[in-house]
Amino acid sequence: MPTKRTRVARNIGQRITEAAIEAYIARDYIALHRALGLKPWEASPLPLEDEPLGVDQDSPPEDGSPWGETWPQAQELQRELEAAVRRRTK
Repeated sequence: MPTKRTRVARNIGQRITEAAIEAYIARDYIALHRALGLKPWEASPLPLEDEPLGVDQDSPPEDGSPWGETWPQAQELQRELEAAVRRRTK
């Protein structure tokens, strides 16, 4: 009997660890991907100015690629990481 599968909502806040914050501050692409558990085809939450595979807070690319589809997730992660860095420096 077929079953309908529902997507599991990811709780991004729980993925923001100290290792992820350190990698974000250091702008270390590989360490950040590992700390966040991102797949190789997912966009990096690093700023686009620092990393060609990163994102900015503008609209996602219109290419329809798997990388482009992960742009909103990377934008949200970038906002969360920026907030975590601000909280840490207070």
